[in-house]
Amino acid sequence: GVGVGVGAGRIPWSYYATPLELGFKPWALDFSPNNAGDDSFPKALPQDFVNLRWQNSDWDPALRFWNLPFDSTLAEWLKDQDVASPAILAAREFAGQYQKWAIVDELTLGHMGWLDTSHLGWKNGLGMTSAREIVEQEISELFRAMEDDRDRWLAEINYQADGLAGYFIHFLGIDSERKPWTIELIRSGLAIGNLVYMYYKAMFRRVRPSRICPGLVPPFGPPRHPSFPSGHSFLGHFIALLLLEIEEVDGAFGEDSAPVAATLHAGVRTRVFVAPKKSAGILLSDVMSTSVIFGGPLLWFADRLARNRERLGVHYPSDSKASRWLAGAIWKLLITDAGNEISATPPKRTSSLGPLMSSELIACPSLRHVLHMAKAEWKAF
Repeated sequence: GVGVGVGAGRIPWSYYATPLELGFKPWALDFSPNNAGDDSFPKALPQDFVNLRWQNSDWDPALRFWNLPFDSTLAEWLKDQDVASPAILAAREFAGQYQKWAIVDELTLGHMGWLDTSHLGWKNGLGMTSAREIVEQEISELFRAMEDDRDRWLAEINYQADGLAGYFIHFLGIDSERKPWTIELIRSGLAIGNLVYMYYKAMFRRVRPSRICPGLVPPFGPPRHPSFPSGHSFLGHFIALLLLEIEEVDGAFGEDSAPVAATLHAGVRTRVFVAPKKSAGILLSDVMSTSVIFGGPLLWFADRLARNRERLGVHYPSDSKASRWLAGAIWKLLITDAGNEISATPPKRTSSLGPLMSSELIACPSLRHVLHMAKAEWKAF
């Protein structure tokens, strides 16, 4: 495994932030009850599970610095990475403007519209439903995914654990010779996204599902960082949104402006757009929605990545849903052009906070350069 230097020795990894001891182990997913009618896998939850939180020692040693107050000099630390990489330069520019994306409390996140109350039901409850009941519902859903899906999806889940970027590249059908800047755009999404979701993991400190219910027996992991929000869900949605800024990618992999019912011949249909995709694009109100289900290939794939982590048993559904919203917020702050009319465009603000202002946008010229070069690669010539 890959190691990181810690103390007197090295910590061997099986997957990213996953100790070697927690590497892949096969489980026979036999769900036949025994003669007494007992559950195939134990489903009992500890009495205090609602109050359990990720502890400092639970973090992977290389990530334990996230327990500390946010490091305003993170852009300088990132110099230790490949400074020739446009993706690392983009991450440094992004990190230097942390006041615009590292929101300090969940109340403000709610006022800004970056999270919905349903995303935090696991700790605050929702309406008449207690936090305990909501977590029990989520654990039940994870058991259904374990029973119905996990065995059939495991090969894909296993590769995606560390191979998320490779799946995007394969899905688009590109390679480093023909589309090097598009691959760099994916790398930029990874570099920026890792900063965002790790910051919010440290804020919420949610324990992994198998900590509450060991009977979920994830075949590997879970990784040694908190559960909420889901890193795979954030990266999947964020990278997809960045890629859909490329007009040709949007046309082939984007959302239908006006979905058309499938015809009867083999269930195949022609995608029809009622307006040029360049003017329509992806609406942030659709990204930040609790009801919209994506049908276009790229955002459908982002949802698939997120759902696979639930099938694995290392993330709750609310982890995945919250990351979709956070990814939308960061995408809009990075991509919106200063000077455009954006007061009616989410990230949503309440009247007390006023509309989103140009000064709140995140200026990341390296990301804009990568995106510009990636767009050029897709032009026919």
